[in-house]
Amino acid sequence: MSALSSLHLVGSSGRLQRFMHQLPTAVLLVNQAGSIVEVNEQLLRVTGYSRDQLVNQPISSLLPHRGSIEHLYEEYLRREEEVGTKGEVELEWRDKQGKCRNTSVMIMAQQAEELLYMIHFPQLLKESDQLLSQRLLTKLTYDTSMGLFILDEKSIIIEASQTACKLLGMERLDVINKHVDQVFSGIPEPHRFIKKELLEGVKLQNVATSWTNDNQRYELIVDANTLQDESGKIVGAFILFKDITNLRSFAQKLERNERLAMIGQIAAGTAHEIRNPLTSIKGFLQMFLKLFGDSGMEREKTYTEIMLTEINRINSLVSEFLLLSKPRNIQYSMVDLNTVFEEILPIVESQANLYGIDVQFASCGKLPMVVGDNELLKQVFINICKNGIEAMGEQGSLQISHHFDQDGDKVSIDIHDSGPGIPLYIIDKIFDPFFTTKEEGTGLGLSVCQKIIHDIGGQIRVSSKGFGTTFHIMLPY
Repeated sequence: MSALSSLHLVGSSGRLQRFMHQLPTAVLLVNQAGSIVEVNEQLLRVTGYSRDQLVNQPISSLLPHRGSIEHLYEEYLRREEEVGTKGEVELEWRDKQGKCRNTSVMIMAQQAEELLYMIHFPQLLKESDQLLSQRLLTKLTYDTSMGLFILDEKSIIIEASQTACKLLGMERLDVINKHVDQVFSGIPEPHRFIKKELLEGVKLQNVATSWTNDNQRYELIVDANTLQDESGKIVGAFILFKDITNLRSFAQKLERNERLAMIGQIAAGTAHEIRNPLTSIKGFLQMFLKLFGDSGMEREKTYTEIMLTEINRINSLVSEFLLLSKPRNIQYSMVDLNTVFEEILPIVESQANLYGIDVQFASCGKLPMVVGDNELLKQVFINICKNGIEAMGEQGSLQISHHFDQDGDKVSIDIHDSGPGIPLYIIDKIFDPFFTTKEEGTGLGLSVCQKIIHDIGGQIRVSSKGFGTTFHIMLPY
């Protein structure tokens, strides 16, 4: 033990940090100034501290030792020589509650960009790894697709699985031992995934819900309950969930495709039958309009103008209706998204100016080429931007940006408005044909947009947390 623990390691600090995060035992890294540089998850788990409470803090906050880190290391080497190869050097350490106790340690010095000390607490793992329940918790935390959060009685997250952290869009080190108010800072209580009311005895069983982080929306089946001690007092709570996004998305896609196929068949069979009489009616009305104008019959002329406006509205509706069927005579080609936005931004900005809306475009010159139809893609972006502008009312901002998905084969055009958001009870219906919340809307705009994007192998996703809405238009490139 003596030869190993006093070894001077040579390498980069980055490699050492990656190594310590792979260790199953509690470890921390300290610089020459005596400040904690990094900690691993096991140390957070056994001490009760959060990462923010330790990193950049003096080592004395964890090890109540008087003197510098060099002095601590020299004392450790001296005591190591005294106990020999069969003994263990122990130091006093202090947990989050201020309770001090002794445990065996190993200290190693590493020469990288600067001298660093790695302090290893091998016995802390042994103390916490005796129970089979701990092994099960470790399995749930790391090796399954189940999401798990465990709260203590003060609403502090003391455990979170990898899947759960992915749902939040955060790293485990930034979640463990933090209060739910810190983790969900800025998000109103009703819209949080973890609610403090769970500690009041609220029980969930096979509850279907959804959650959206900044990049993705998840469909979940959730179970939650309280944890009691021997006397029946609530000492914590757990939330266990399964991500069923892919399953539900697949079922919805099948249902939507069947519905659109039916509508497409109706549209293809009846559109021309509708347009033929409309053409005749429009021709005669235009003739009447001229006749009434020449005769000074202003009232009749006004009535005729209203009828022509409604005829044009019906024609527009039929055109959108036709787009729900298989598009015809469309020649897909390589489309430069930068050019597309250069052409539509003046249209979007002029519409926004009417409402006092600020438009922010952050993707100029960085967007890739995609396969699609130039005019149809313009229609999609203009429609979604227009919806966002109208949703905000008299003030707000419309932000257009992009990001690349994790698999690297799609670019997401993200259109965010600062409006009131879409209520959860209707967010699943907004792409349904003829569903609309507008008094004069047809309910076909988003259905047509979705059809256009699906036909080129893309997707449209929407996320809304009650304080704004973001549409993610995913396009293969």
